[in-house]
Amino acid sequence: MESATQFVDTAFIGLCLFCANLLFLRKRDTGVFMPLAALFLIQGLSSLGALIADASVSEVEFNLLMRVSVLVVVFDLASPFLFWLYVRALTSEADEAHKPRLRYHLPPIIICGLLMSSLMFLPTDLSDVDLPEDDPRLLRFVLIALAVLVADVLFRIIMAVYLILIIRILMTYRKRLREVFASTENRELTWVWVITMAALSFWFLSAAVSILTVSEAVGFEVQDELLDFLESLALLFLFWVIGIWGLRQRPGLTRTPVSDPPDPDEPSERKYKKSALDEERAARIAKKIETAMSQDLLYREPNLSLWDLAKHIGVTSHYVSQTLNANLNSTFFDYINRWRINDAIEQLTSTDETILNIAYDVGFNSRSAFYKAFKRETGKTPSDVRN
Repeated sequence: MESATQFVDTAFIGLCLFCANLLFLRKRDTGVFMPLAALFLIQGLSSLGALIADASVSEVEFNLLMRVSVLVVVFDLASPFLFWLYVRALTSEADEAHKPRLRYHLPPIIICGLLMSSLMFLPTDLSDVDLPEDDPRLLRFVLIALAVLVADVLFRIIMAVYLILIIRILMTYRKRLREVFASTENRELTWVWVITMAALSFWFLSAAVSILTVSEAVGFEVQDELLDFLESLALLFLFWVIGIWGLRQRPGLTRTPVSDPPDPDEPSERKYKKSALDEERAARIAKKIETAMSQDLLYREPNLSLWDLAKHIGVTSHYVSQTLNANLNSTFFDYINRWRINDAIEQLTSTDETILNIAYDVGFNSRSAFYKAFKRETGKTPSDVRN
């Protein structure tokens, strides 16, 4: 089991360093990919240091490498923050100058790192035997063990907080997509949801390992090795998925919106309270939107976005969004797809075109997206309507 764990750890190191190298070479969207590159690099180096330290045979060599490993692990504590930073940049409409408030993020990480750094002051001649009560090293050992335990608990709290923040970002991002795009299936970041849920599972697994280690509830060495193997395997799978999708993921929203994006969590009456758009002008914009759909058939554009519609009718995207929400009582996503479904129903009942051709003709990018939208809008399948 130990050799299997070392093999998994070696594969994990290779994966992390390879992905970090590819991400650091990216020339586009560096603000998005640099946090992810740093995450892979730190994870790879910390695992490499731990693997080398475990393989060392000389006591002096082991103690030196252990201290180096501790330094790398201190940087490893920033991993949840880096992944949150990556997801935040990936889903943000703000420009590159919009930075997180580090005064809220760095202090817990620094405190946790200082506590973990106490491992560097472990006695170099400490053996596996129990220390006598009068040994002067005993107090230092107890204090260091307590500091590491507090650091471990604090790190798990930090990790849980960032996972919650990521879930909130993804929920807000999903709502914003419906404000901006008519087709969201390629922008949903489903893989990030999977990663977040997997990270939660890994959090519970690693917490269980720590609890069992501290309480010495695991009585057999085989069980200890099995838990280490499962933890290493889960970490490898987690970062393999991040690497596969993260290397090819592009930001889902434009980096330079036409106007400041409204908060999708805010009610319409409060969201647009300070807007200069009056009811008369909103009614004119609503009429332009209806004309763009009924006469220009703009909804048939497969990749239609809010900005495309705003440019087509000659008003700002913020005013279009406000008109859709306040006057037409709909998000951009629902409004465009309603037009598409109505067009599809007309073609299904009056032509012999195949369902797939109709789906593409009215603006859908895939059969699955068409069936999902059709079922949501009508409660029936396209075949039911045609029959």
